[in-house]
Amino acid sequence: MTVGVSLLRISQPVFVAQDKGLFTAHGLDVDLKRFDTAQPFGDELAAGRLDAAGYVALPILFSREGGPPPLRLATALVEDDEHPLSLFLVKPDSTLDSVAALKGKNIGILPTIAYRRWLEAILSKEGLTLADVTVTPLAPPLQVDSLASGGIDALFTGDPMATAAVARGVARPLRAGAEVPRALGAPFFFGSFALSEALATKRPKVAAALVAALDEAVALIAKDEQVGREAMAHYVREPERPFVSKYAKTRYLPSTAVDAASLDTALSRETVHVPGAKVLWKAP
Repeated sequence: MTVGVSLLRISQPVFVAQDKGLFTAHGLDVDLKRFDTAQPFGDELAAGRLDAAGYVALPILFSREGGPPPLRLATALVEDDEHPLSLFLVKPDSTLDSVAALKGKNIGILPTIAYRRWLEAILSKEGLTLADVTVTPLAPPLQVDSLASGGIDALFTGDPMATAAVARGVARPLRAGAEVPRALGAPFFFGSFALSEALATKRPKVAAALVAALDEAVALIAKDEQVGREAMAHYVREPERPFVSKYAKTRYLPSTAVDAASLDTALSRETVHVPGAKVLWKAP
């Protein structure tokens, strides 16, 4: 099977399952197809070019032009102040100290619909709109240098870029706390691992084995955070590898904790920002 994986900290269970041989142990022959971000996943799943993909933020799947692809979700990624995933970063000597101070500024973001919509929600919480700022989507390899050079005034992104920027001394957090949960409620259901409906219906045993491998990976990460970081180190860009051990804690929920009700609740928090979203998860 072909599984898409975003080369971001959110995808640690996929890295662990591959690195620890969990896919193989469950009888799976997995070909990982790597992507800088999860933005292409909706289209790739809909077109049948991927059997599954993760991890991916909910807006990317449910705000896709043409509607969400037929899919099922397994496991979940949760964000709160103890498990931050997305940060606003500014240069260490910047005088910016609040979201309100970003009015009129150029904000670089991870180039996904999720980060644009979450930025909109954060700005709205502070009485601003997207029209009050300049939004510049930046590919992950360009983000840190763009901030360091002054090409952007602030950066709204996640790891591995965020930790690398702070560790290199070219950035500091705009303010303490997890930004998206502050705007949309905590704990925040950031995203999940998606399986195509075709995989789930035509090869149910294979789908079940895939989910079982991910559940085992989630359990390993919950027991020892360093397991996820070490597995991920093989996949990140060379300049980011020295900082993998500095990642914040990441919280995952096993597949048994993700049901239609919990997904519906998560999507309802983003109703304004994910118009027309439809819950397609089905219990196994």
